[in-house]
Amino acid sequence: MKAKPEEIVRRFHAGSDQFRLILLCGPNVTRCQALVEELVKPLAQSAERVDLTISDITDGPARLNDEANSASLFGDKRYLVLRLNSGEAVRATAAIDNLLASDTAGDPVFVIAPGMGDKTALAKSIIAAPDALIATCYETSPEQAAAAIQTMAKTEGLQLSREMAQEIAALTSNDLVLARMEVEKIALYLDATPENVQTPEADILLLLGAENDEEDINLLIHAALNGDAARLAQEIAASRAQGISEIGLIRIMLRHLNKLAELRSKVDKGGNVDSVAGHPSVFFKEQKHFKRQLRIWSSAHIARLIERILQLEIVMKSSGQPDQVLLEEELLLIARKAASGR
Repeated sequence: MKAKPEEIVRRFHAGSDQFRLILLCGPNVTRCQALVEELVKPLAQSAERVDLTISDITDGPARLNDEANSASLFGDKRYLVLRLNSGEAVRATAAIDNLLASDTAGDPVFVIAPGMGDKTALAKSIIAAPDALIATCYETSPEQAAAAIQTMAKTEGLQLSREMAQEIAALTSNDLVLARMEVEKIALYLDATPENVQTPEADILLLLGAENDEEDINLLIHAALNGDAARLAQEIAASRAQGISEIGLIRIMLRHLNKLAELRSKVDKGGNVDSVAGHPSVFFKEQKHFKRQLRIWSSAHIARLIERILQLEIVMKSSGQPDQVLLEEELLLIARKAASGR
């Protein structure tokens, strides 16, 4: 069945036992991810999460259904999150069709399929299935982001003004994953809960340093992508002292890489690097970095970087190793690769 992005969470939570598959698709990868996190939030409190990628389900069409019907080691409830990179939905079609045709429902499967459209054969199969939901996530407008931020704030026990929601939307470039992190940070600071509703003061974002956090993260990202290992070492040391959100860095880096990929495609079509990176749509403080990075990274390398960063998030959730160590190792590898390509 088809659902609107703003309705799919409510529909699933109202009857979660009725659905075996939920798929989020469309061009807005961070909205897809944010909605999945919203969908699984009640399950995450008592069920085991199993993260899958395309490599986990391509050895046979029954593989995904088998995984959904596998028992947990300790007999606990489970839910599956299948993350597909752009273009991989076609390779996953047989496995998802097999799951939908199975006589046994098994554990719920949530699929993140950025780039996939809702007119494909797979999308039509999901729309026709009575026990599946699909929503297409388009780019979030500032108005949509502000409304979503007010809604998520309410669930955290915050009474957020529209002006503050708009400010958070602007700070996070309408990225609802990053916006949620800011909302949760405010709620934690104010000790807000649905039973203890708080109204933040107008200067709360300045007090908690939301804008400065992103600036610090951008320094790390640019040092890595520019191949400046010495600067990266300095920024890593500074981040250890100040403390940053590793997941926040991943989100901001994915956003930057997607923009870099967009600009790189224009260069591949004959555009001049300085003209492409100097376009008014690129924030003026970022232009020099984009110019440098466009001369270092090819489209193929950027695509591979995006895959690695998405995989890093999965590893961070399941490896048991400190997130900071995993992230620093990846950034240093990226810096070395960039330095070799200059």
